Amino acid sequence: MILSRLTKAIREQNWFAVVLEFFIVVIGVAVGFQLTQRYDQAQVAAREAEYLQGIATDYTIYQNIIICRIDVEAEIRRGLVHLLDAVDGAELSEREYERALFAITMSQVSQPGLPLEGNTSALVAGDLIESISDDQLRGLILAAQSISTSTVTSMSQIHDFLLVMPRIDGFTERTLSEENGFFVASGVDFEAMRAQPGIRNTLIDLHNLHRSSQANDERQKDAIDNVLARLEALGVREAPAEDPSCWGGPLPTADAQ
Repeated sequence: MILSRLTKAIREQNWFAVVLEFFIVVIGVAVGFQLTQRYDQAQVAAREAEYLQGIATDYTIYQNIIICRIDVEAEIRRGLVHLLDAVDGAELSEREYERALFAITMSQVSQPGLPLEGNTSALVAGDLIESISDDQLRGLILAAQSISTSTVTSMSQIHDFLLVMPRIDGFTERTLSEENGFFVASGVDFEAMRAQPGIRNTLIDLHNLHRSSQANDERQKDAIDNVLARLEALGVREAPAEDPSCWGGPLPTADAQ
């Protein structure tokens, strides 16, 4: 209809009508473009908000898992120090002995690296990371993903080393745990362990491996904490009322001095 009126005005040389109809067309196109642009922006904002909520959930889970892993590594290292003391002839207290048994149970169970999957992996792998409008948050997510990849590789190397290094099972009694379904160390023959050549070096190697593992986990935790802190600053996630901790609770020997 506008086109027919415009054509008629031109034929009649009614330039006022021509200009008026022209402006009506331009304004209509501009308004339509703005409405479309606002709709698209709303869609993008809604999609970003959904992504951010998913990332907040994922990273909260990652944070709890990594704290548990760090707690385990620290306790293993404490127990291995007690084992070294026992090999050197020291008499262990009851709690030190319990911690040593925990270290024997867990020291040669290599934990795999913690990959950041879920929403984060989908964003990075699908090149959707650019949908995150906050430059700082986007950089922190990419940094956390990079550290995660590095940690997975490092943990694989530690696992490979554990497979070929001398074992200490020969000095250990194991009992099937009804609580978790796997065999745990229930006793250790320190006399036989002391008589084994190279056992001290084996324990030192284990301690160093778990120190490396803990350092990897702490780097990854820092990266995860940074993402969560930025999400809190953006109002996507509320700051927790209490400091985060291992959701599995304290380890059975964690209170030993």
